[in-house]
Amino acid sequence: MIPIGIISSFLYLLFTVLDISILAEVILSYIPNIRESSFYRILVSFNNPILEPFRILQERLFGNMMIDFAPLLAIIVLNFISGILL
Repeated sequence: MIPIGIISSFLYLLFTVLDISILAEVILSYIPNIRESSFYRILVSFNNPILEPFRILQERLFGNMMIDFAPLLAIIVLNFISGILL
């Protein structure tokens, strides 16, 4: 049986890594020519499964907006879920 402390620590680490990777993608997206780098492509491919449902929701609710609020919504929901689980 796995102790609860190990599971809690793993979940905390997982949610922290997700938050940091989403913030890193947002910050790096403002740097010109970063989209061609392999690091940025890996970061986007890691975050896309998390952000895509929020982008679809944003498009349905607000139409085609110039500002992408999906990262903000994802971080809020991830923090809400981690607050419930931890």
